[in-house]
Amino acid sequence: MLRPKITTIEGTKQPSIFRGLVLAMLSGVSFSIVSVIVKHMRNLHPGQLALYRFIATFFMTMPQTVKTRQNPFGPRKFRHFLILRGIFGGLYIFLNFISFRYLALGEASVIIFSSPVVVTIFARVFFKEPCNIFQSITVILTIIGIIFTAKLPSRLTEIPIAYSTEKIYGLLAAIFSLFCVSAMQLLGRKTRSVHQSINNFNYGWVTVLETVFLTAIFGNFKWQQCGIQSIYVLLLALFSYSGITFVTMALQCEYAGPVTTVRAAADICLAFLWQIFIFHDVPDFYGIIGAILVSVSIILIGLNKWLSSLEGNLFSCKKTKDI
Repeated sequence: MLRPKITTIEGTKQPSIFRGLVLAMLSGVSFSIVSVIVKHMRNLHPGQLALYRFIATFFMTMPQTVKTRQNPFGPRKFRHFLILRGIFGGLYIFLNFISFRYLALGEASVIIFSSPVVVTIFARVFFKEPCNIFQSITVILTIIGIIFTAKLPSRLTEIPIAYSTEKIYGLLAAIFSLFCVSAMQLLGRKTRSVHQSINNFNYGWVTVLETVFLTAIFGNFKWQQCGIQSIYVLLLALFSYSGITFVTMALQCEYAGPVTTVRAAADICLAFLWQIFIFHDVPDFYGIIGAILVSVSIILIGLNKWLSSLEGNLFSCKKTKDI
């Protein structure tokens, strides 16, 4: 497996490591700003805000879709996978925004960005991919981390932490969002041969219809307040699209492992900073322990994928040299 992009420096080919990692970090920054906007605009239902995001993404990807001159609905054999990916993607963002609304940003980010571990489990169950001891350890660490983030150990202490209705709602939304994004990523593997713009086009129209339906059932539509909230809506669309663009560019010049790790680390760290300095909500002992355990798991998975990619690259180069 060759590195996605190579740059030339004084006649010597060097991998563009830092460019990919910087783009991954910018993607994490963009998505963390989106979470702040969603939490701040409490007068609008999270589903309506998710709809704004999907509409912006859909229209911004249309020019590239037209440019490909391909059927916008994709090859016939992949269409049902593209629709399923859109359905899970719409549920992911819908539930994601609900968790940002009702949970502290740090807690929601820790749970949602545990997706690399859940993908490992799903890949083992559905695709029969190997799962070694190293991956099993990261799965266990992540589960323990989520348990601490949800503050379940407090039920064993003398003074248990009370769960409000909104807290339970947010926890359930974050956990189901985690499973939806994992399913979306696995379906993305099935459709990786389809052009990226075709993927985004189908993701866009499916999620727009789905979010309208979900918001009409579980929430209600309102006009945003005049003035600053109109700017927030524009910023929500802008940073959502820039986050998707940055992570796509990052994957073009760096392996998926480091990109996923840096993006998750940037988002989780910034989420705790926004939580403390913007919303004045200091995380407790359980939240910190959960964040550390999940972050360690994500870093270990990223390093494992990166090393595996490097080994594949060395094997490919050696085989080419022998030939």
